[in-house]
Amino acid sequence: MKPKNKNLKTRRQDLNEKAEEIKELVDDIINERIDVPNNALIADFDATLNIFTKKRIELIDLINLHNPKSIKELSELSKRTKQAVDRDLSMLEEFDVVERKKVGKFTMPIVKREIIILNLRRTAPERKEILIAEVYCDNKNINEIIGVAHE
Repeated sequence: MKPKNKNLKTRRQDLNEKAEEIKELVDDIINERIDVPNNALIADFDATLNIFTKKRIELIDLINLHNPKSIKELSELSKRTKQAVDRDLSMLEEFDVVERKKVGKFTMPIVKREIIILNLRRTAPERKEILIAEVYCDNKNINEIIGVAHE
């Protein structure tokens, strides 16, 4: 029983640390120390791993480039089965990255987010770290444009 309690305590501590990181990020956004558009998505490390695979990012890119009118058209563009594309779209839709809009007899995939902020860094349990983010939009490093430098 001790190991389960220890694992539960460690998991709770990890969740508390993650919550504190998110709270700090949200505080920076609210206090306008970070300017984030209304349609941005902020994903923590675990969500980043769960949501964004190479295939899903490719789907997002294909939707943006080609505006497919149906899931079938998107599956043809991606050279993947309709079932695989639909499964990945379901995951992206669950995290509010895309939506599937019914247009006549077709379901059209639409990307809802222009900017996605991904936290690619875990907080080490032995020390508290501040979330450091490189922000990119249209292949431009926004941090460099606005003059934000990391220590």
